[in-house]
Amino acid sequence: MIEVPVDGLHGRAQARADAVPELRRSMRGARGNEVGAMGELVAFRYLAAAGVPFREDSTVDHDAVVAGLTVDVKTKERTVEPQLWYECSVADYNADVQQPEAYLFVSLLGGPGAGCDRFVRAWVLGSMLRSTFLEVSTRWDPDMVDAGNGWRPTIACRNVRVEQLSPPKANVPAAGAPLPRRDPGR
Repeated sequence: MIEVPVDGLHGRAQARADAVPELRRSMRGARGNEVGAMGELVAFRYLAAAGVPFREDSTVDHDAVVAGLTVDVKTKERTVEPQLWYECSVADYNADVQQPEAYLFVSLLGGPGAGCDRFVRAWVLGSMLRSTFLEVSTRWDPDMVDAGNGWRPTIACRNVRVEQLSPPKANVPAAGAPLPRRDPGR
């Protein structure tokens, strides 16, 4: 996993979150819009810094086209720094409606403050093809409890551990720092 600076993203993320109606069946309501908006901007910052070709393409189905693949960014807000054994989730209702070719998972560390200003740190955890995700993920229903940490899902979802993801490949400089140069021979 790679930490991605969030400086300079808060206002843009809030504007994006406010422009989208609250999603039906959302686990987090309007706060979920904030998590999703910041997660997408963190993902785009990472991709740009890593020199990965992409374009924002926000549809019901996906958030971006990355190296020719449709990708949906899935983001969780956490109270602590993510660890390799932590879970990445895709809600079942999303899996039924959204059909991206891959997922890119992001974690946000929430702190004091309101709206998107509460996000103090962020990480790109890794990615996984949707077909692989559906094969290796574990299904969780609201009546189940994770014996390892006491977590109970509020809606049906599928999870993989961070360590199962393809890890991100490049570090991201702080906002305002020059982006790494790509080797023209690649």
